[in-house]
Amino acid sequence: MYPESSRNFESNRVLGGVGAVLAAVGSLLFLRGAVGIVGIFGLILVLVAMRGLADDYKNHAIFRHSLTAFTVGIIGTTIGIAVFAAFDFLSGFIFSHPIIGAFGFIIAIGGWIIMFLFFLLEGVFFKHSFDNLAYSSKENLLRTGGLLLLIGGALTIIIVGFFIILIGWLVLAAGLFSLKSPIQPKETWTAPPTPNAGTVSGQVRYCSFCGAENKVDVTFCTHCGRRLNGTQV
Repeated sequence: MYPESSRNFESNRVLGGVGAVLAAVGSLLFLRGAVGIVGIFGLILVLVAMRGLADDYKNHAIFRHSLTAFTVGIIGTTIGIAVFAAFDFLSGFIFSHPIIGAFGFIIAIGGWIIMFLFFLLEGVFFKHSFDNLAYSSKENLLRTGGLLLLIGGALTIIIVGFFIILIGWLVLAAGLFSLKSPIQPKETWTAPPTPNAGTVSGQVRYCSFCGAENKVDVTFCTHCGRRLNGTQV
């Protein structure tokens, strides 16, 4: 369904961890809306990393849910930046132009509710994505971090939700940095022992070069064509 990633596991792991840290910083957009831009960049890095990790662990649900979470997360963060910028701007009209200020605050509150819904959906889909990654990688920190994102998203209707999202992303960063490679070292194939070359057992003669069985009355190996040891010309 998707083209395979050309990055190796280590780069995916580090990219995801760095992206999660930046997403954690971006969750502080309520302090200053522009901080959310850092979070958007972090979400991009996380999405790119999850694409590669989906290939590494052969579980494409990891990327599928991340893509949906990324999409709604970008929309929610953009709305959040606008909402908090609007609150900063409209606060100056409270006393000078009360009607304009009150009307603007009503619109900003409506935007806050919409932002909350997008952050909630982002938490739902990121939880599914990190649950799949935790199942494939056996790294339970990812499951915990995904749950914190969901709880935080559900509580962004109040400020405390953003703090929980921050903690969730930091937990996810620790989990992503701790991932172990799913690629196991290849087993070395060892050829089965062959009978002593050139020996005769019953009605069988073994070739001294390839170990193949031959009839005792043949001069050359029927497998490799070499002259059998002990054969008279």
